Amino acid sequence: METSLKVANPWAQAPVFVRERTQSTMDDARRLALDGCMEGTVVVAGFQREGRGRAPGRTWHSPAWESLTATIVLDAGAFSFPLAQLPLRAAVAVCLAAEDCGVRPRIKWPNDILCEGKKLAGILCETCGKAALVGIGVNCTQKTFPAALAGVACSILQVTGREMNPLSLLPIVLARLKGALGDGQWREKLVARLASRGERVRMTLPHGGAVEGILQEVDEQGKLIVKSDAGDLLRIES
Repeated sequence: METSLKVANPWAQAPVFVRERTQSTMDDARRLALDGCMEGTVVVAGFQREGRGRAPGRTWHSPAWESLTATIVLDAGAFSFPLAQLPLRAAVAVCLAAEDCGVRPRIKWPNDILCEGKKLAGILCETCGKAALVGIGVNCTQKTFPAALAGVACSILQVTGREMNPLSLLPIVLARLKGALGDGQWREKLVARLASRGERVRMTLPHGGAVEGILQEVDEQGKLIVKSDAGDLLRIES
């Protein structure tokens, strides 16, 4: 079943489609983008059969209406910044939205939101022609997680004791996302919330291999800066 939800969408006139069940909000949004939908169109679902994460084979586990699972269609041609910044700006937006709910999150570069070392939210960005698709998943009302996730995932309810309905969280996230797209201070906000900053990390490189060193910050292009044991500043691209 699909309905068009009246939600405070900062992209004026753009619809928010609500689906009880779907294969993936990212796939649904891709089809809408190919049909020429308005910028700011949103697909949100109560349950995804095949919600996916950034890494191949990763899935987003989402019991019905316990998480916010949504994808927003944006006009990539209207961005005043490199496309590589989009997932990081989206991470800042979700982080700020979580703070609005009383959570003190951290951003695990490039696309995870953590609280107390556990994953609270994830972001997946893809392109579709001239459109950019921003997929967002936030754990909201889970009281427990499956055994495989119990030690690595958390929800807003677990952290704050507050019941945050996913559809109530949606307009907060949308407003923060719209703001982050035009925010000249996005990098400073990201670095201030960067998980493991100043700590020793081991990073797997996109094309294989790994580097170790002290995590420093994120540059203007969205690359992670790690200081190697030899003193070199390594810039790692997502």
